[in-house]
Amino acid sequence: MSARKEAANPGHGAADQIAEPANAAEEEFRYLDMPGELRPELLEPTGWDEVLGTFAVTMRLAVALTDAEGRLLGQCHNPQPVWRLARGARPEANGECPFCLAPPAFCSAVKEALRTGKAATVEDRAGLAHIAVPLSLGGHQLGALIAGQVFTRYPEPLRLERVARESGISRSRLWQEAVQQVPVTRATLQLYGNLLMSLGQAVLGERHAAILQRKLAQTSQRYRLFIDGVKEYALYTVDRDGRVTSWNRGAERLFGYTEAEIMGENSASLLVTGVLNLEAVQQAKVEADQLGSVEFEGWRVRKDGTGFFGSGVLASMGKGGEREYGSLVRDVTESRRSEQDLQQAQKLEGIGVLAGGIAHDFNNLLTGIMGGLSFVKTSLPADDPAYRMLEIAERSSVRAAELVAQLLAYAGKGKFVVTRFDLSALILEMLPLIAASIPKTVELDLALTPGLPWMEADASQIRQIAMNLIINGAESIGAEGGTVRVSTGVSDSKTEIFMQVKDSGSGMSETTKAKMFDPFFSTKFTGRGLGLAAVSGIVRGHKGKMQVDSAPGRGTTFRVTFPAERSQRPADVLRLADKPPAMVPQGSGAILVVDDEPALREMAGVILENSGYATLAAKDGREAVEIFRKDARKIAAVLLDMTMPVMGGHEAFRLIREIQPGVPIVMSSGYSEVAAREALGGDAVAGFIQKPYTAARLVASIQEALEHSARDEVVS
Repeated sequence: MSARKEAANPGHGAADQIAEPANAAEEEFRYLDMPGELRPELLEPTGWDEVLGTFAVTMRLAVALTDAEGRLLGQCHNPQPVWRLARGARPEANGECPFCLAPPAFCSAVKEALRTGKAATVEDRAGLAHIAVPLSLGGHQLGALIAGQVFTRYPEPLRLERVARESGISRSRLWQEAVQQVPVTRATLQLYGNLLMSLGQAVLGERHAAILQRKLAQTSQRYRLFIDGVKEYALYTVDRDGRVTSWNRGAERLFGYTEAEIMGENSASLLVTGVLNLEAVQQAKVEADQLGSVEFEGWRVRKDGTGFFGSGVLASMGKGGEREYGSLVRDVTESRRSEQDLQQAQKLEGIGVLAGGIAHDFNNLLTGIMGGLSFVKTSLPADDPAYRMLEIAERSSVRAAELVAQLLAYAGKGKFVVTRFDLSALILEMLPLIAASIPKTVELDLALTPGLPWMEADASQIRQIAMNLIINGAESIGAEGGTVRVSTGVSDSKTEIFMQVKDSGSGMSETTKAKMFDPFFSTKFTGRGLGLAAVSGIVRGHKGKMQVDSAPGRGTTFRVTFPAERSQRPADVLRLADKPPAMVPQGSGAILVVDDEPALREMAGVILENSGYATLAAKDGREAVEIFRKDARKIAAVLLDMTMPVMGGHEAFRLIREIQPGVPIVMSSGYSEVAAREALGGDAVAGFIQKPYTAARLVASIQEALEHSARDEVVS
């Protein structure tokens, strides 16, 4: 633009943007305030003085800091001669731009810069120009920096005469000051504006970082003082991989590790070793993710190898990859009723770990045996002599599977079908079976409270508890006869229901009481079964409690309590399990079989291939993901074991679904379907097959998953 056109159209108050954005007229300027004390601290003038003063002298411009309304914050650095002379005679009025001289007027440079997020220039009626650049942080428009008070061309006498008249100063003196100022072209002013914007954002970011660092240090100090002051509790956090990320002095006192020793180390060193113990911790993390926090009890180990019984809370914090888990643990060893009870709890937990591990391995072996037997049976006629032998072997396998189920119950892993029911009604339903199982000389005295709150549990396992306790009580009574009294009720707080079995038998000595929960322990004869050991596991698995009161000559009383279901929804109808199909159905497509047991992979492959499917095999989750990534298009479904080395079924499930979200995945486990689905959180599973299984059940599960997936595709 020529000097002639600029003089003809000075445009006081009209911002001349240096870099006009697209559709700038449609942009909405929105002033976002910063929280509390942060905004004033960021724009505190004394913190800007040195930087702005240096810039002003170096560039020979006037420079100042303003708020979002264009009001001056602090001083004007290096004011220019004409502006200084005129302002000295006539200070700025309220609402005027601090860099404009020709009132009355409205300067829009700061508003325009904040609206567009870019530099904007204004030339007033005196011929003086200045540029405004925005100061923003995280989408919050805070204020602006302005620079200028310069002529963009040789001064015009008429404009200066008007300023002199309005300000009441000498025209000649004003002219002399004006001609001594060196004009700055618009291009140069634009360059200065760009430099000032970069400088301002850098200073703002530095001040913001310093403020946050100070506040973080203050918060961390308060947090540390508070956390370290809690000396009776161990407070520590771990990341998703179990590495320790914080450690208080209470944890140092309780576990014996200093902060320097434990930071970054795996928290598994704090646990009593064992696969099931680690699985219990993983399950606690899953529940904490779902509920926010979960209470726990269990054995922990100190640096010196000694153990203690810990009670506490595990809380889930954060989201995604930044998720951490906070643990609050206290030593409750001494609060246990006696040293004998403590040793018994430790022994039960240790045997439970062993029992669960044995049950897992036996389930894998039985799956291969039962699957193979059922497969061979389908190829033989019913009158074949070998068919009868196969049936005998199959029944023996079923009995073995029942024993494995008892092992799982003892380990607290045996919840299979959770339903709601009335405990009194459940026991009443069992009366014919109970009466047939106890001697005629024993009288059964019932005191069952009607209308109990619903109990949410596995009904078949609660029946097992009742049968075991009642029969044990009856067998403790001699030939002279006696009474077994069975009663139910609700606690005073209405939060627990109980079942009590009291017999008039011989009672137990302290030696017998110390061993009564040992697997296969019996006062009758050896090899009787899991007995009270399984009862104890079932109670623990249902988050219940059991008390025993017994002494020689005055009988025994067992009292078992369980949490009551608060919701009074109708009780579920308990259904008998469907009889497994005898015939193996036919299908087509490629199935990826994933299991760490070689015999099981081979057996499942033979069964599926005989039913028309093609199969691929993987020995662990990592190999399964690699195979699926390579052959995802041709794989129709996945049979995925839950517990495997290298990479388990949970992680493999997630990675396979990331590759192809809709692929049907049938999970397989010796543990319960409820536990398997809880471990996967809200992720949908196409099917589940309980180990051990038959050939027909395997193929039926695959077909059901494929049919369900096909229906979903049609609906979508």
